[in-house]
Amino acid sequence: MKKPLSVPAAIDFYLTSRRQLGFALTQEGWLLATLAHHARESHHRGPLTAELVLRWAQLPQPADPLWWARRLAIARQFAQFWVAFDPRTQVPPSGVFGPSHRRRPVHIYTEAQIAALLGATASLGSADGMRVATFKTLFGLLACTGLRISEALNLRPQDFDATGQTLLIQPAKFSPARRLPLQTSASVALNQYDQFCQQTLAQATRPAFFLNGYGRPLTRDYAEAVFAQVRARLGWTHDPVPRLHDLRHTFAVRCLVSWNRQAGGVDAKILALSTYLGHRRVTDTYWYLSAIPQLLASSAARFEQLANSTPEDRRHA
Repeated sequence: MKKPLSVPAAIDFYLTSRRQLGFALTQEGWLLATLAHHARESHHRGPLTAELVLRWAQLPQPADPLWWARRLAIARQFAQFWVAFDPRTQVPPSGVFGPSHRRRPVHIYTEAQIAALLGATASLGSADGMRVATFKTLFGLLACTGLRISEALNLRPQDFDATGQTLLIQPAKFSPARRLPLQTSASVALNQYDQFCQQTLAQATRPAFFLNGYGRPLTRDYAEAVFAQVRARLGWTHDPVPRLHDLRHTFAVRCLVSWNRQAGGVDAKILALSTYLGHRRVTDTYWYLSAIPQLLASSAARFEQLANSTPEDRRHA
């Protein structure tokens, strides 16, 4: 009988197997690596045990229980996989530290705040104006399309159709490719940036649509760092602190608020918005109706209006 693998070797096998199937496992990878390290440091022998996992999950001690719950959920997924190879494996209980996911409060930008954000990019001046042009265009695109920052940074020059005023969004693991129609103002801004890059950088080929001053693709870390710099300059320190991702939330909420005030409500259009945003499930789009105060109030008012209406009124609603 073949000798069972140690916990560190089992983790390595698990990560390698899943990555060969196309899973990135970025956070899961380094967290499980710390579990393997903990098993070695504590001189653990034998199969994975619930005691080992629960002890590891509560590190570091001062951390938020949400972080412990996330660590436990990742270890449970590994244990559920590995028990098929080693029946001695103990799958730790779920829910010990509460839910492993929690949506953080979102900041909904006002029109004035978006204008201030775009205006503040002027403080990013460089000799050739590249940083200003890049981040004003990037932030503006996120605000008017609700793109994920990763989707915007993955854009290629050929994904922008200036004539048809559309953007082709490349497929992600859980989201198919989609072509988004653009407002004329957004298309003009992207075209101006495209021409600016061609003139400023004079590159035969461009590796990405959005570039840094050296002609290389923007990284997410760099984009987030520049946004934090602009946010600090604007003095936005209130809770919840505005994030780049909140531009996506703002776009979705504005659409839903506008539609909820119309006769047909949101139900007739929410599937289109879900597709536009690249949500995997339409429930991810419906979440805004209960999570955002103004949408919850608007939905409640519409429900009350329908509840007090006659059947004839409802047929024409």
